[in-house]
Amino acid sequence: MHRTSRLRTSLLSLAAALAAAMTAAAPASAAPAAGPASAANVGPVVVHLTGMGSGPQNIAAAAARDHLARQAAELGFNGSQCRVTEGPVFQHVTGIYYNAMIKATCTGDPAVSTPTRTLNRLIGPNGEHISTVWNVPPGYRVEGSLGQLYTSPREGTVPLYHCVVRRDNFLSGDVNCEGQTYVSRLGWFYPGQPADVGSAPLMRCMVGKQREFFESNATNCEGQASGGQLGWIFTS
Repeated sequence: MHRTSRLRTSLLSLAAALAAAMTAAAPASAAPAAGPASAANVGPVVVHLTGMGSGPQNIAAAAARDHLARQAAELGFNGSQCRVTEGPVFQHVTGIYYNAMIKATCTGDPAVSTPTRTLNRLIGPNGEHISTVWNVPPGYRVEGSLGQLYTSPREGTVPLYHCVVRRDNFLSGDVNCEGQTYVSRLGWFYPGQPADVGSAPLMRCMVGKQREFFESNATNCEGQASGGQLGWIFTS
């Protein structure tokens, strides 16, 4: 009951904030500034969300806004942490019926109710992989779980980050993304094998002629090329 009440309060707050942002017609380039890191040299969480809705234009926009607010609240973000970056964008279907899309970026440390989040490996329509604890982007599906990341630091752990190089997603323990583009902090994992908890290797792997990055628990990279071991991920 208390959790439902808190979620409802968060949804109302987020919906109001998103509605205000839409009224202000913020430009698509006006993404929120990264909040302060929770610790020295620890990068922020940055999550991009897409809300979808259908119906007459006003109803479609409201449905898209509510969909966006629900996603943000479920991830632990409040209204002040999220800002609309695009939309509502309408696609005419027939008569007065439309599909609406609104995009937003949520930045900072979300509230968490669990000690871990599942690191899922996703695959997109063109075979591009993303490994993340956050939302599943449109067009992607979950291939499977790679294990659990802690939502806060534990003894012997370091942050794990989502990065991009030439539009190819990869994970790194380096807050500077090894000189490439930073996307988001995912959580904390072990750089070395822990002695007192269940764990599995987290490998950086590459597939195809373009050497597209993906992550795996298999030390042989599921028969593909290895880019080395990133560390160890919590499993139990």
